Amino acid sequence: MLKKIRTQDVKLGMFLHKLDGSWFSHPFWKRKMLLDDPEQLADLHASKVEWVTIDVSRGADVAPAQPVPSRVMPIAEPRERVFGRAGPTIVRRAAPQPVDRPFDPLSKDKLPIRAEMVHAQRLARKSGRTMRKLYEDVRLGKAVKAAKLETMVDEISSSVQRNPHAFMAITRMKNSGEYLYQHALSVCALMIGLAQQMHLSPDDIRKAGLAGLLMDMGMAHVPQEVWDKDAPLTPEEWDVVKSHTTLAHEFLTLGGEMPAEVLDVCLNHHERLDGSGYPNGLAGEQIGMFARMAAICDSYDAMTSNRLHRSGEDPSRALLKIDEDGGALFDAEIFQAFQRAVGIYPIGSLVRLRSHRLAIVVEQNPDDLTLPKVRPFYSLSDRAFEKSEDIDLGNCFGADQIITRETPEGWDMSEWPAMSAKLLAVAG
Repeated sequence: MLKKIRTQDVKLGMFLHKLDGSWFSHPFWKRKMLLDDPEQLADLHASKVEWVTIDVSRGADVAPAQPVPSRVMPIAEPRERVFGRAGPTIVRRAAPQPVDRPFDPLSKDKLPIRAEMVHAQRLARKSGRTMRKLYEDVRLGKAVKAAKLETMVDEISSSVQRNPHAFMAITRMKNSGEYLYQHALSVCALMIGLAQQMHLSPDDIRKAGLAGLLMDMGMAHVPQEVWDKDAPLTPEEWDVVKSHTTLAHEFLTLGGEMPAEVLDVCLNHHERLDGSGYPNGLAGEQIGMFARMAAICDSYDAMTSNRLHRSGEDPSRALLKIDEDGGALFDAEIFQAFQRAVGIYPIGSLVRLRSHRLAIVVEQNPDDLTLPKVRPFYSLSDRAFEKSEDIDLGNCFGADQIITRETPEGWDMSEWPAMSAKLLAVAG
C-alpha cells in the first residue's frame, strides 16, 4: 500500500517508493529503498524534497497520532514535621537521565576494528555520494574547490587514525558499477595511511588524501564504455584513457586554489622510475614524492579491486607482485613504508593456519605484522565451513600460526570476492 507523506514525517524503517522532484533535488542515486541509515534520513530531511511516497507493505507506516496528555502536577510528599512544626513541602524529582553524546567523526581516539567498522561503513556511504556528485559536476564543467573536500578528507583521516585498517577494509568491498568513486576513496585512505606511516606533517597528510581523491578526476571525461570495456583496448582507446592525467591537471589548474602537490599527483601518478610511464616519460628524481606515493597506492588498489572483466588479486599477492615486478618502477623506500601501513598480511588476505583451517585476516598487529588477528572459516580436516572465534596470533602464545598465504584460485573459490566481503562485514 502506497502512502504520500511530508518529508519531515519520514522515519527510519520506512520503504521509500518515490521522491518528488528531480534527481538533483535529493541526495540519493536511487528512489526506491529501505531507509535504515540515520545519515541518509538526515540527508533526506535536509534536502529540497517536500513529499515522498512510502510503501507500508515493505516498511514502517506513519505512527498514529497520539492524544495530547493532560498536564499532571507533581504530587507533593506530606509536609515533614520539624521539631513539631510543619516543614517545607518536599517534591522528589527523578534524577536526570544521562545523555548519550553523539559520535564525533573527527575524533582521533583509538577504536578497535569492530567499533570503527560501523563508523567506516557510514563514512564510506556518505563519501561515495559526495564523490558521485563531484564527478557529475566535473562532467558539467563545474570547478572543484579544495576547501569543499577538506571535511571529507579530515573525516577519512580521523577514521584511519582511530584504526588504520577499517576504512580500507570497507572500501575494498567495491561495487564494480561505481568503481571510479570507490577507487578514489580507497586511494585517499591508502595515501593518508602511507603519509602517516612516513610521519609527514598534518598539512601534507591532508594534501596526500586530497590527491588520492582527485587524481583520476580526468576519467569523468572518458566515455564509460571505454574504461569499462570487457576486452583489450585499441591503441586509440588507450590513448583516450591515458589522457585522464592531463585532463585532470588542466581542469583542476583552471579551477584555482588547488595545492601544487595535488596537481602534480594528478599529472604524474602513472609515471615510473625507469621512464616507462606516462604522460611525459619522467624518470628517477624527476618524479615528485607525492606522485611516487600515489603510484604505489593506485596500483595496489587497482590490483586488489574487482572489475566487470576480472576479479581482484588477493592483497598479499598484490604486495608480492609490486615487490617482485616493481623494483625498477616504484620507490623502494616508500614501498617499505606502504607495506608497514597495510601489513604483510593485509586485511582480507586468505591464509592457511597450522590448525588445518583457512582463515581471513581481519586486523593488524602494530607490534608484529607477521602476527595479525585472523578469522578461521573453513576446516581442511572436515572439508566443511565452520563458525569460530577470531584468533589474535600475537596473543595466543603459539597455539596457532600462519603457515602460508593462499590464493582463492588455489581452492576453487570463484565466489571469493563476495565471500570475503561477508566475512569482513562480521566485524561491523
